[in-house]
Amino acid sequence: MPRSIRQAPQRIGRIHHRAVVAALFSSFSAAAAAAHLPPSATQWQPLVIDVAGPAASESDLSPHPFLDYRLDVTFTSPTGNAYVVPGFFAGNGRGFGTGNIWRSRFTPDEPGTWRWSVSFVTAPDIAVAEPGEIVNASPVSEHGATGDIEVAERDDTAPGFLADGRLEYVGEHYLKQADGDYWIKGGVDSPENFFGYAGFDNTLDQPGGIITRDLVDGVHRYDAHVDDWRSGDPEFTSATTGVDSRGIVGAINYLSAQGVNSIYFLPMNLGGDGQETYPFVGPSGSDFDNTHYDISKLHQWNQVLNHMQERGIAAHIVLAEQETENTEWLDNGELGTQRKLYFRELVARFAYLNGIKWNLSEESRFGSDLEMQMAQQLRTLDWANHPIAVHTNKDKVAARYEPLLGSIDFDATSIQFSAENAEDITETWRTRTQEAGLPWVIDLDEVGPAGVGLSDTNIDTLRLDVLYPVYFSGGNIEWYFGRHRLPLGGDLETEDFRPREPMYRYMRIARDFLQRHLDLDRAEPLDQLLSGGTVEDQVFGDINTSLVAWLPDGRGDRNIDLGDDPTGRWSVQWYEPLTGNAVSEPVIRAGSTLSIGEAPGDTTADWFVHLARLDDVTPEPEPVVQPAAAVAAVDPHSESAAPELGAADETPEETGEGSEPAATTTTTESSAKQGGGGAALAALMLLLAHALTRRATAQRSRALVVGQLDDIRVDRTRVIPVRPEHHACSARADGGVRFTEVSVV
Repeated sequence: MPRSIRQAPQRIGRIHHRAVVAALFSSFSAAAAAAHLPPSATQWQPLVIDVAGPAASESDLSPHPFLDYRLDVTFTSPTGNAYVVPGFFAGNGRGFGTGNIWRSRFTPDEPGTWRWSVSFVTAPDIAVAEPGEIVNASPVSEHGATGDIEVAERDDTAPGFLADGRLEYVGEHYLKQADGDYWIKGGVDSPENFFGYAGFDNTLDQPGGIITRDLVDGVHRYDAHVDDWRSGDPEFTSATTGVDSRGIVGAINYLSAQGVNSIYFLPMNLGGDGQETYPFVGPSGSDFDNTHYDISKLHQWNQVLNHMQERGIAAHIVLAEQETENTEWLDNGELGTQRKLYFRELVARFAYLNGIKWNLSEESRFGSDLEMQMAQQLRTLDWANHPIAVHTNKDKVAARYEPLLGSIDFDATSIQFSAENAEDITETWRTRTQEAGLPWVIDLDEVGPAGVGLSDTNIDTLRLDVLYPVYFSGGNIEWYFGRHRLPLGGDLETEDFRPREPMYRYMRIARDFLQRHLDLDRAEPLDQLLSGGTVEDQVFGDINTSLVAWLPDGRGDRNIDLGDDPTGRWSVQWYEPLTGNAVSEPVIRAGSTLSIGEAPGDTTADWFVHLARLDDVTPEPEPVVQPAAAVAAVDPHSESAAPELGAADETPEETGEGSEPAATTTTTESSAKQGGGGAALAALMLLLAHALTRRATAQRSRALVVGQLDDIRVDRTRVIPVRPEHHACSARADGGVRFTEVSVV
């Protein structure tokens, strides 16, 4: 059936205004010199265009290199989608703060011939002017330059986010890679001052805040991860300290290897807890410092962020802290020149990255009206339409989100919570946001209490109390590390990520289990289907196709209500959560109410269960590791906790009340005795059907929308699939957004 979707054309309105501005200076563009960019590019990989402009220094006052020049490059795709990409002053283009290079970074999302055009103008404070406020601007050097560039089809062997593209909000409770799968976040929330690293230029601990007495000079070095650096990784040295990049790059390599796929960090914590991370030339808080950016440091930041992208780690960029002094560091806490420039500089330099989540503030003090203004400002600047969230105080979710529900400028939560509330918060806010018309991605980003968080001694407790209740209720998670001193380290002083390694592994195993067995866009919490057992039992999935369950014990007293079809056939298989291994052969049961049965091992341990609905097809069996051998041999906190999966060609066993007649069972057994050919063929057909379905889903989600709004051509804009039960989206308060109903077949 056609899927109804809505489009919010606020970004194209901005393109329209820019077109007017470009027309004002068209007479100057005929002789413009060509900009500098590579001869070709690749879909989903960075494309850099350099424009030669006036010579300047990062410390100049007049003209101001960050405020008094405005570079925008419009990239138009083969199908006509236009993106206005803000540029930035790049010094000499190689990290030195003096030069004549203005730069724009872009990531093309289509193969084929792209058209680019340059708008480069100067006027006082033009960088932060709204389109309608741009008057008396003068063209600069290559203003009006245009050209074409060929973009090759994506390289599906490229590393990290470069293969399957941008993490996009698609109107569901999960983000999705544009040409790939739905994405479940499993990240680290600490240290929040991850970029307070001695290997970056001009990164010095400032007085005030929380004293980081255990860190040398109050900044990170990540010495425990220097040996995780690999040849070919980014390598640079701080001109301030002489420390090189190997520690932070090695930490990224380690976390990626453990399956961590998101890192939360503050790009500016002056006036906050750490007080060593800032993108400015100085930390004084003066108007000069707050509007002049440190080009060498940002050049180094970009190398690290790009490496994160290549290692499959998203950047969760938290734009402010909850401390009053930090909140008021820019524009006395308002959205003025300094904060608008801060947003523009970060978007211009880093929005090309495929994996980003913008977060307006930790434990925001801004208030809902200002939060909406800030989100709109980011949305206007960010051509890539990355998801936007704002962080809550502990368990005070409604106070933060009630005024924001239904706003098209927010896509996700960022929730601080108590462990005992993890499941309830996840399920409640899935429901609340869906009822408001825009289902948000439900991210739980900080587990309390503040002094404890995730340590090396409570991993098993939080695995049971938080990880599975969140994941099996349809949420995402990042782990906060508490306030521990070294050697363990906490939210400000972590130097070694290894002590918490088992949790990273458990996250990865659980994510893989969910992604392997569910279509996440159709999955929902279904705990109510289960009777018997305990109140901690978790059921998640789609009752028409596939369900997964996490059970805190393996007792055999649980029944599951699977609807009104008494002839429905389901495959039931048990898995060990610590390894992800299947420890039983799939068993076929039939009926509208089924007994899950007893775990094929320690009934006091916790278990994963997969129930797959069968449509006269034998399910593909999972490789089986016998539970007795597996449990005896595995140290759950060892890297060897996941033994290699062996090949298996087993067929499901018919059993239980309501099972198929004996003749069906006999046929299945006969196939297995004949070398497993029937089961292998059925498994192959099921795998092929699944692959085709996933491909169709990916193609459907990338459908482009073209419509007409007043006199403005609407090309690729904010596309939000809306299911029939979704309510209408609210328009922005300024009346600048209207929706056009279209449908995608």
